[in-house]
Amino acid sequence: MILHAETVESIFGYWPEFSDGRIEFFSFERPGIICLRISYIDSNIQKAAVVSLRFSGVTDLDLSELRSENIVDVLSISSESPTVVTIEGCYGLCGTFKCNAAEVAGVVPNHSFKADGFAAA
Repeated sequence: MILHAETVESIFGYWPEFSDGRIEFFSFERPGIICLRISYIDSNIQKAAVVSLRFSGVTDLDLSELRSENIVDVLSISSESPTVVTIEGCYGLCGTFKCNAAEVAGVVPNHSFKADGFAAA
């Protein structure tokens, strides 16, 4: 279960896999906390947002390929306990880890998004 998932679902109407999402921020802090901020666009429904995720109680960390630009193919968060998080990367960061808790730490909708990729004037 992802705490506060409804804040993301209220924008997109579903929980996304963050396909083609750009990882804007990544941090690993002791004692086992990972924070991700992903800029995600669903051009089919013309919705966009920056989603901040926080994972605590992180174990079995196996991540690689962190680069200056990181694009997600699929970000999956299992419903079992402990939670298994898998980042399949198009480019850059990829791998897996387990955690005790996953939560949406913040969501900032981009209301100026247009399907052609340009912001409204």
